[in-house]
Amino acid sequence: MIDSDVLLRHLQKLGKEEAPFIRGKQYTLSQVKLAEKIVQDLQHDLERALRKPKLSRRRAFIVILQELYYDLPEYPSELSLDSIHRRASQRFEYMNRNAKVFRTPTHVHPKDPCTYYEDNAYGKARYRVALEHLVKGSSVYFQETDAEASLRIIYWEIVLC
Repeated sequence: MIDSDVLLRHLQKLGKEEAPFIRGKQYTLSQVKLAEKIVQDLQHDLERALRKPKLSRRRAFIVILQELYYDLPEYPSELSLDSIHRRASQRFEYMNRNAKVFRTPTHVHPKDPCTYYEDNAYGKARYRVALEHLVKGSSVYFQETDAEASLRIIYWEIVLC
């Protein structure tokens, strides 16, 4: 596979010729310029796709927990935040570094948030804000569409309770 920078340089060199020949075919200057523009656009899109999205640690954990366990009524008893942290680190870049705030998966993303935050309005508000960010940009963060849809339902439940 040819590196996009090499291809771009070659197209720019061909663009300086009056009537470039490639494999015995003659191309117009506008065709070469169009190919150059396409390569630049694809290079830009590829660079953007390879960058990890930036999220807070809690939001990254919520995405991973939601994708893995959205269809289960409870988290497995052997589940640790270390395994969630490893998975989240592979997909996301953290905007904050504090990892000691979270103790359990339920503390990060409770299965029944209305009951969990029943006596903690401040915690519920912070959780709602975290979910709101994920729901608004969910196509960027989620790979599992069912998990994304399930999170939208949870978000509206937490808004209404």
